[in-house]
Amino acid sequence: MMKKLFIGSLATTLLVSGAIGINAYAKGNDSKLESTQVPSVTKSIISEKEAITIAKNQVDGDLVKIELDSDDGRFEYELDLRNADGEHEITIDASTGKVIELDLDDDHYDDARTTAASIKSLISEKEAIAIAKKQVKGEVTKIELDKDDNRYEYEIELRTNKGEADITIDASTGKVLELDLDDDGYDD
Repeated sequence: MMKKLFIGSLATTLLVSGAIGINAYAKGNDSKLESTQVPSVTKSIISEKEAITIAKNQVDGDLVKIELDSDDGRFEYELDLRNADGEHEITIDASTGKVIELDLDDDHYDDARTTAASIKSLISEKEAIAIAKKQVKGEVTKIELDKDDNRYEYEIELRTNKGEADITIDASTGKVLELDLDDDGYDD
């Protein structure tokens, strides 16, 4: 009986000692990996404070959440800012500080003019209309700010004395992307 108790105690001691040793070895290897990888990554990305400043330059609001994430091998800050218009989700490239994506997370918020006003990097509605009127003389009947292929675009309809014209303008650059003249009298 004493022999069985001794063997059981010895086996338990060896098992616990082995587990502690393996755990210590694993932790030792993890800390070596962290100390060689993390500093090189954190030196090449902007700080949270810089990301918040960039986001607040896009949307005036209160910070709700900030998260550093890796997407397709690229580090990105994902921020949520809330203001009277709703909650804005902003994604910033952590290496360059460039805004990758800006979305308003609010179903009832579709007014293009308010959207354009809250996204400071886009040309204004007034500027888009001026660009459209340089292309075609007419009266604006409709203007919308839309997101297409991760790009904000103004879609403008004008009524002219020859018919209707539809113009699509890149809201970031002001470049005319499309011009459709709906009348046989127009010469393309």
